[in-house]
Amino acid sequence: MSNKMLKTAGFMTIATLLAKVCGMGRDMLIAAYFSTGYVGDAYMTATKLPTMLFDLVIGGVITASFIPVFTGVMGKDGKEKAFDYANKFIGLVLSITVLIAVIGITFSESLIGLLAPEFDAQTAGLASELSKIMFPMIIFTGLAFSFVGILQSNGEFNIPAMMSLVSNLAVIAYFPLFGKRFGVHGLSVAMLVAWSLQVIIQIPALKKTGYKFRPSLRLFNQDIKQTLLLAGPLLISTWVQPLYSVVNTRIASGISGGVTMLEYANRLYTVMVGVFSFVVTNLVFPKLSKSNSENDKQEATNLLVTSIKVIFIVILPIMTGFILLSRPITGVIYEHGNFNSTDAAKTAMALSCYSVGMLGFSINEILSKAFFSQRNSKTPMYNAIISMVINIILAYSLSMRLGINGLALATAGGSVTNAILNYICMRRESGKLFNKSDVLSILKTIVSTVIMGICVFFTYNYLKNIVDKNTLGWLICCIASGVVGVISYAISCILLGVDEIKMLIKERL
Repeated sequence: MSNKMLKTAGFMTIATLLAKVCGMGRDMLIAAYFSTGYVGDAYMTATKLPTMLFDLVIGGVITASFIPVFTGVMGKDGKEKAFDYANKFIGLVLSITVLIAVIGITFSESLIGLLAPEFDAQTAGLASELSKIMFPMIIFTGLAFSFVGILQSNGEFNIPAMMSLVSNLAVIAYFPLFGKRFGVHGLSVAMLVAWSLQVIIQIPALKKTGYKFRPSLRLFNQDIKQTLLLAGPLLISTWVQPLYSVVNTRIASGISGGVTMLEYANRLYTVMVGVFSFVVTNLVFPKLSKSNSENDKQEATNLLVTSIKVIFIVILPIMTGFILLSRPITGVIYEHGNFNSTDAAKTAMALSCYSVGMLGFSINEILSKAFFSQRNSKTPMYNAIISMVINIILAYSLSMRLGINGLALATAGGSVTNAILNYICMRRESGKLFNKSDVLSILKTIVSTVIMGICVFFTYNYLKNIVDKNTLGWLICCIASGVVGVISYAISCILLGVDEIKMLIKERL
């Protein structure tokens, strides 16, 4: 990567990490206030319903189908034509999201019954009330992600990286200001406000690009038609995570506190996997789209291979750390207020099971975006369908024996399957991706991670027997084990000569 890309990646990593830390702070407050009782289950399901419908109907399509067409129009016809296309696209997005919001509010009771059929009347009723408040946030979500596509296509990555930070801070501010007075209903309103802020903070940066917000419903042109043709199969390929969530929620609704514990574990899991996979995919995707639109296949392949190697270097040790340290992590973050040690221990087990799929999830994000940048959405669609079937089979079979842990393992299995299938197809279409030095670099990363894992395992098992089982004790375990892990991993990578680490050291020197 160039120095400019490294600086941008650095800022995006910091901004995204801060956003995720604030997200954890938000979840800590929600857990402390509402625990794993019926209010917690109702809120988690209510927040899941609008986001799930958004993801199923339009979610991943926005940036993934918009950016390749937008960059193509801009390169061929200039900014003015590209912005005209953007306004038509946004007009389409607004029409769809408004329709989803109206349907969601009107049929919220039935939708909650479909998503969580085992809820009792009290929990289902509260979940329906809260979802009605939050459904309009779908409209802001559609606008926010459309604006992200415009900014990233124009080389602006920093403002989009800050969106979640702003919205999470808004939700955190709700608790000391209004939490005790307005409770969970007020929290739902705060979520709606938070999503509107994600739109608002992008407006100044959009003006700098020259874009003027004039959504249009005159959709009958070649560019919109091309977007829709790309979007159909692409949409199906993005159903993997939402449908995993639907299956898990349906089964977990029959387990007391199951929905809440599973959701907290999943959120912790997505915090770290999201930070780095988000940075890599969102930084690389517009460049992949540009390389493919210019028919520079070698540059596109180099970007893809470098991205996968970076994912291995960053995600593999994090995955190992989360599997080994899930209990102290959940103890530090969630074991407060009404969320007791039993809740934290169960959440920790689910987190370990989710973390098994962390590397597969991250690699799949890269490979899917690579296909989308080639305007090939059918291949990831077929692979997504296969992985969804495998996930559903695993979810129902494993949950009978392992409860929510089986559901988390099933999600991990689906992610790994999807990544393997996409890699096989990418290699078949693009030819050999990795040369001997790339494979050797990845093997060195794996060996370094194993060494790190051994060091972390013994450090944690020693410390957990001498510290108190409270927030401070768990924090000591996390920090000490984490420091040992980082040092041992860094030394191993340097001694073994991992390529990207050597390159980074060389550039810094």
